[in-house]
Amino acid sequence: MDDITAMLRRSYDEAPYPGRAYAHTHPDYMAVLATLLGLNPPPVARCRVLEIGCAAGSNLIPMALSLPEATFVGIDLSPRQIADGRRIVEDLGLTNVTLLVRDVREVGDELGQFDYIIAHGVYSWVPAPVRDRLMALTKRALAPHGIAYISYNTYPGWHILGALRDLMIYAARGVEDPHERARIALALLDMLAESDSENANAFHSFIAAYAGQFRSVLSRLGSLSHAFLIHDALEVVNEPVSFAQFAAHAAQHGLQYLSETEFPMVLPLGLKPETVDALRSFSRSGIDLEQYMDFLRGRQFRQTLLCHNDVTVRRTLRPERLMGMSVTALMHPETQPLDLAGSEWVVFRNLHGVAFSVSAPITKAALICLAEASPRAVAFEDLVIAAQRRAVAAGASLEDSEPSALARRLGGDLLRAFATATSLVSFHLHPPAVATHPGECPKVTPLTRLEAQHGEEVTNLYHDVISLEPFDRRLVQLLDGRHDRRALEEMMAAAVTAGEVPYAGDAAQATSLAGLAADIERRLNWFAQVALLVE
Repeated sequence: MDDITAMLRRSYDEAPYPGRAYAHTHPDYMAVLATLLGLNPPPVARCRVLEIGCAAGSNLIPMALSLPEATFVGIDLSPRQIADGRRIVEDLGLTNVTLLVRDVREVGDELGQFDYIIAHGVYSWVPAPVRDRLMALTKRALAPHGIAYISYNTYPGWHILGALRDLMIYAARGVEDPHERARIALALLDMLAESDSENANAFHSFIAAYAGQFRSVLSRLGSLSHAFLIHDALEVVNEPVSFAQFAAHAAQHGLQYLSETEFPMVLPLGLKPETVDALRSFSRSGIDLEQYMDFLRGRQFRQTLLCHNDVTVRRTLRPERLMGMSVTALMHPETQPLDLAGSEWVVFRNLHGVAFSVSAPITKAALICLAEASPRAVAFEDLVIAAQRRAVAAGASLEDSEPSALARRLGGDLLRAFATATSLVSFHLHPPAVATHPGECPKVTPLTRLEAQHGEEVTNLYHDVISLEPFDRRLVQLLDGRHDRRALEEMMAAAVTAGEVPYAGDAAQATSLAGLAADIERRLNWFAQVALLVE
């Protein structure tokens, strides 16, 4: 083992990365994007998945739990993290996930081929020879129609962040304890963010502004901020590349660029039409165009999908590719009452405030249907029929419309929403079975209960991360499907009375169960809304 590899292993053994689920790495999400781009990816239900750099399996284990007929293999350099992950696998009784201590350079053909390969947080954080072995392994282990996900830091955005990294490393020089290094780095960022003045030169002001932005990002990470600093900005290796360099590296190994997981970022959104035309005139390929957009956006990070170079990619999105998929969306119209019969433009907004304008009665009706079904996914073919019925009942003249024509119009609008923001609409080839209401004895997965015991974040059924308050964490741990409302109220009241969990309401009311029942019911309904409850 060389010195850098030994340092990387020691870094993760001494300060394990508090892993989490990453929705865009889920095989269902990758399969959807591949299908939209004209590929025929392997079926998700029985796929084989390899995660390179899996840490303790926090991303892989939820997938294994939700796809019991699929097979999952994770490899990582850190023995401590693999041991931690194996304990979780054993606690959950999972038999379809294997975690192994492996150096990526030592992996041969013994693991076989995989339909989906994930390498999150690896490429930029290993030396160039290891990056090359990573790409070679991806090529060799990827099934003929498989999809690979690789994330990495990118230029030009990391030019400025690189200057901050240099400052933080200099400030923490000679300090070996990783958490102390992170503390020093945070203090430096705070100082820099407050250092700007009217007499500062342009570079000083620029660095101060970037330090403030970076500090804000770290603040939003909460308890994860130290780990992010240790294993990203302060890691012994952090070598960003441009998108064009990454695409060229993949091509050298017989892999081609498929898409970015943040699909709207592939499109020239937010740029003036004349700017887009000018960029196209400078571009010799789609890779060139995306690289130019990275320059204009100051992009710092990418999550890229790759496939074999002999696969045909069709980059024009077509509504008919939604056939066989299911759809989720939670948007509400800005104005009421909503006229489903007319063709006037109406603005819908999701819970994040992202706006989407529609005029077609079939699409307006479909968005209402999807909001009512949320968080459950609705088969696209069923959605067309339900939306047509609702629009006709509201007075729209769609009763004689061909279902194929309605599907094209609705599909086109849904794809337009997806290209606007992935938070507006989601497509699924293998949607999970979620509960839309709490039911008599609410239930979450065993993994969710385990996650709630140990941290603030849990993984929902769509592989998204949900942050919980202390009261919610305790309540989630009780949702094993065996407790009705009365039992939940009594157990939560006992926990509040004993001071084991904070309660925003009156403690005396909690003791007598008065008022607590309504709070519990509200939280249970929220759990259903964010797809934590299973049927």
